[in-house]
Amino acid sequence: MFTKREKQILLLIAKGFTSKAIANSLFISLETVKKHRKNMIQKATEKGLEFDSLLRLAIQFVEKG
Repeated sequence: MFTKREKQILLLIAKGFTSKAIANSLFISLETVKKHRKNMIQKATEKGLEFDSLLRLAIQFVEKG
């Protein structure tokens, strides 16, 4: 459902990174991060999922290590 980059961003969000920190760590612009976030929300919505639900799953994944 998500691209490789979107998955990277989702995991960084789950780790508590800000959009600016994500941009810096992935060497992309802040606007690119914002666009990826927007795309992820749109994709989740189209699949009938809440982005918050996906974020909770990502957080659980990060916590498991």
